[in-house]
Amino acid sequence: MARTHSSYTASPTRMRSPHRSPARRASSQGSQYEMDLDALGLNSTFESTELDGKHEPPVDRVETSDIEGPEDFTMNMTYWMNADLPLAQIKSRKEANQTRHALRMDVVQQESEQNDTTEEGDRPITTVDGHEYSTPASERSMENDEKVRSFLSALPDTNMEDALTGTPAHPPQRSFLQVPMSSPPKARSLQPTVEDYDTPRKPTQETVIHHISPAMRHNEKEDRIAELLGRLEQQELASQTRITELETILSYTRSELDSARTDNYRHKEKLSNLEESIERQQSMDGEARKSAELQLKAREDALTTKMQEFGEEMRLQNLAKMQNQREDFDRQLKAAKEAKALVEEEAKSKAQALVQVKAELDGIRKTRTAELESKAVVQPDGERSRQEFSEMEATLNEELSLFKKRADSLQAELQEAVAEARSARENAEEKARLHTVVESKCRSQMSRVVELEGQLQTTRFELECATADAAAKQQLFQTNIDLNSNLRQLQSQMQAIEIKNSINDSQQSPIDELELRVKIVLSQLESAKVDLAGKDQELLHHIKLQDESDQLLNISKGRVEGLEATIATLRQQLAEAHRESARVRANTERLEQDLDDTKDQLNDTRAEMNRRVVEAEKRLGKMKDLKTEAENKFKELQAQRNDLIEGHEAMMENVQNKAEEAIRKVGALLEQERIEKKRVVKNLKNAKDELEDLRAAHARQQASEESEEEDLSDEDTTSRSTKSKEMEAKNSEITSLREIIRQQITETKTLKSEMLLLKKDNKKLKSRLETSSDLQVTVSGLETQLMALRTTNESLQSQIDAQEEDFEAVNAAMDEKLAAMVSKVMKERAKTVVGKRDGQWAETVGRVQTDKELLGKVLLRQWGREEIGIADEKRGEKQSYGYKYVKRT
Repeated sequence: MARTHSSYTASPTRMRSPHRSPARRASSQGSQYEMDLDALGLNSTFESTELDGKHEPPVDRVETSDIEGPEDFTMNMTYWMNADLPLAQIKSRKEANQTRHALRMDVVQQESEQNDTTEEGDRPITTVDGHEYSTPASERSMENDEKVRSFLSALPDTNMEDALTGTPAHPPQRSFLQVPMSSPPKARSLQPTVEDYDTPRKPTQETVIHHISPAMRHNEKEDRIAELLGRLEQQELASQTRITELETILSYTRSELDSARTDNYRHKEKLSNLEESIERQQSMDGEARKSAELQLKAREDALTTKMQEFGEEMRLQNLAKMQNQREDFDRQLKAAKEAKALVEEEAKSKAQALVQVKAELDGIRKTRTAELESKAVVQPDGERSRQEFSEMEATLNEELSLFKKRADSLQAELQEAVAEARSARENAEEKARLHTVVESKCRSQMSRVVELEGQLQTTRFELECATADAAAKQQLFQTNIDLNSNLRQLQSQMQAIEIKNSINDSQQSPIDELELRVKIVLSQLESAKVDLAGKDQELLHHIKLQDESDQLLNISKGRVEGLEATIATLRQQLAEAHRESARVRANTERLEQDLDDTKDQLNDTRAEMNRRVVEAEKRLGKMKDLKTEAENKFKELQAQRNDLIEGHEAMMENVQNKAEEAIRKVGALLEQERIEKKRVVKNLKNAKDELEDLRAAHARQQASEESEEEDLSDEDTTSRSTKSKEMEAKNSEITSLREIIRQQITETKTLKSEMLLLKKDNKKLKSRLETSSDLQVTVSGLETQLMALRTTNESLQSQIDAQEEDFEAVNAAMDEKLAAMVSKVMKERAKTVVGKRDGQWAETVGRVQTDKELLGKVLLRQWGREEIGIADEKRGEKQSYGYKYVKRT
């Protein structure tokens, strides 16, 4: 919906209305605003919000908080202060000004306001002293002062020159601060006004620039003439306003000079009071300094004693810790050496046992092969038993080779475990050495830090004392300078008195008066000489004091230079301490890295050990399985052995029975042979006897029986043939019996050899059982060694964890102390830097604030003059302010 009404700021030429336009609802199209600070109620000196415009009737009071509008109401201030009015308004005002150019400016303003009554309506709202308020003036002044200061703080920063060259809201009134200058012709435009927040807007207010209509183009010359006349009038008014402005500034500066003079007197009194308070404060400071020195000495003594006690306690604790750690390491080293010796002895004994077992196995193998060969020779019929024995031997050889391999693997694992224990012991010794080195460095650094802190505190105290002495000496030097200036003033006064006396002597003629005056002058001169002598003595005393103060100043400067040198050295030492701490931190980081590496290595070794333990457990399980299998096989072999022994015993019994039977048979045969031999020998003897008897009878009968030889020759041959046959049969039986005896002897020998072989087999089986029991003992011994190695590994791990905790504690303590020291130094530096920056910022903000306040005072003063009129400050009137707005009908 189009807007049909608008409100605007009234100029001094318009009629004033005591009424206020009613508030309307906010429009959706928006509006432009101006600010009129008349309603703030501030005068030129910002002393009160009460206005002294007694020549005007009482009107309603309008506060700034009652004005509804946007927050950025200063947005179009520059535009409306520099914009021109339309040509028609300029023409009407030019004609009005031609009729009243000789009147006063106040009367001109009133007439120009009365000439526009038909267009603008009512009288504007102003504020005077006659109005009664519910709140006192001081509270309203404070509130409005806060509002004005908040508005001025929101203004952009600018210079006073730029602020003094602005133009007011209404060009016909012409700002008193405007400098005369020629401006190029501008297009006339509508003036933005101070509107109510809900006031509707004109349709013509949509555009800001008012273009010249085509109907007025033929009047360009007249417009140009009117513009030049307006400009000339503007320049005249600007010169007048400049004069009045300078007068107001002069009055303002006079009032400021008066206030400055009173402030100077007040400051002198304050200075005297301050000098007395400074003297009292100096005496109190001296006493406080002495007491502080005593307290500081006592604190230093107490601190040194505490630090010594703490250092001694820390040293004793560290020594006790180191002694305990050394003892623990010695015990661990001794235990590791003993374990190593035991392991080496066990390894040697196991190696010897293995060598013996190998030798025994070689001997058993040889004897077994020999027995088998002898059995193969003696008993070709026992092929089955030999195959069984060969199979048993092969299985036993395989089991023996497995046992050998297992023993070799266990020996290799034992050697690896010994090597790992040796490496762990060496790592523990290296870590203990590094720990001792780091602890020694930490103790040295802590002592150095404590020493540097003590030196820094002493240097700070000396520096504060030196600064206090320098300030006192500077104050004495200033008092000497003041006394010298006072002495020079007295001397100048004396010379002036002498000149005045000489002039008076030359002018006056009476001698008596001259003598009297000469006497007076002489007495004054003597008194002045006495005063001068006293002042000279005082001056000499002051000069001596000044020399002493200069000497003390030089001494203090030397002390300050020495303190600065000591501070520089302390800074260097602090930098060295920082570098050393950085080195220590790097070393600690390196040690931490090494510790992490050792942790990783330890974790790897732990994982490897766990893996090996798992493998050993697996192998142990396998060994147990093999053991059970060996036991089962051993039981089977034992059963087979028992079966073999039983069969062998049965066979031996059979063989023995056979041998006994054979022996009995052989005995019987031998007895028979012996009987037969005896019988044959007896028969042989009988035969020999008979032969001899026969021979004798034959010899006896040879002669007698020669005749009968022929008869008996046939009978003799037959008997001899029978006897020879009997002898051959006996001889064949004897040879057969001898062969039988020989065979039985060989059989008994073979049986004896078999008995020996079986006894040897029995012995071998018993030795194998003993070796298996020995292997079980070795396995149990290896298990105990593995448990011992695990316990040593756990103890070493616990020691390493304890060392890590000690390292972490030491590093944490060092980090805390270094962080505290660095934070202390950084806080001091930050305090100094922040203090300097705060001071600079306060100075700049103060300057900007004073500039803004001055700009606001000038702006509000000039605005009040533009809107209400110039107040006569000589008569005690104060400049009034007000918001003026009217309703267009």
